[in-house]
Amino acid sequence: MIEAGILGTGSYLPDVVVTNQDMSGIVETSDEWITTRTGISERRLSSGEPTWFMGAVAARRAIAASGVDPKSIGLVLATTGTPDYFFPSLACIVQAEVGADDAFAFDVGAACSGFVYAYDIASKYIASGAVKYVLIVSAENISKLTNYADRSTCILFGDGAGAVVVGPGRGGVHSSYLRSDGKGGDVLVCRALPISHPFLDGTGRNPEGWDSGFQDRFPDLDDNYIRMDGQEVYKFAVRAVVESTQAVCAEAGIAVSEVDHFVMHQANMRILEAAARRLGVGMDRFVVHIGEMGNASSASIPICLDNMARDGRMKPGDKAVLAGFGAGLTYGAMLVTL
Repeated sequence: MIEAGILGTGSYLPDVVVTNQDMSGIVETSDEWITTRTGISERRLSSGEPTWFMGAVAARRAIAASGVDPKSIGLVLATTGTPDYFFPSLACIVQAEVGADDAFAFDVGAACSGFVYAYDIASKYIASGAVKYVLIVSAENISKLTNYADRSTCILFGDGAGAVVVGPGRGGVHSSYLRSDGKGGDVLVCRALPISHPFLDGTGRNPEGWDSGFQDRFPDLDDNYIRMDGQEVYKFAVRAVVESTQAVCAEAGIAVSEVDHFVMHQANMRILEAAARRLGVGMDRFVVHIGEMGNASSASIPICLDNMARDGRMKPGDKAVLAGFGAGLTYGAMLVTL
């Protein structure tokens, strides 16, 4: 086991609470329709807090809970799909905000799987001896990318941040399993800035390649909003979390039935329930907070971990599977002792 245990957790959720009833006032939907299909009752949305601010608050809380001196942190990893700046990175801004002056910092771009990817990276840096403590912060302002006229997506997403400090002294990582499927990435997309400069004459190359395929799926993809094929994402997500969970348990020689907690990305209650059925475990072992926060992308798992720490469910020695899945397509899991 790699001694990269969770030493402290922190989170931040905006004060603005948007209920399903509120959503029914802007799109054709209802509380019953949303709840039965997603498990979401409400979500938190930024009232102007930038992504870096939410991340920094969560990070300070995690550092305080860990008891680690910020100057002892050797690496800051940040995950976000909704940064405030293309550069500097979210990780560098948070590093400055929390006083981790001796750390190096960079962002990990893996969408909703970002926290799992970052934790895996952190554990390997710690195992190599390069650093002792790592701060991981996941912060998302998904409302910036949400089209609130599209009822298929606007009901799903929320904003928030979660953070952990990992290092030796408590628990650790038994196994990890990370995968990507770029060929399937066209089921969940959000465009960045288009090419635009004074010398653009329209005669440039329009190559056949990765992005030529999803033009048929999303023919109106001419803005910067999230586009999602919900049925395809659901099928991918269920397969991904089951595959990755079984893989990390097999690698560690631990039966799925021996896992105390399943802390999975909070995208849809139906995905969690389907995963529980296929894994043969009860929903009582699944950490579920999607009802009150919606889909907060990469921030969802560390927010769940902080909730576990605050309500006493994070007991030393318990085993947990952390599993993420998201755009890319990316997915993966880690088996850890808390």
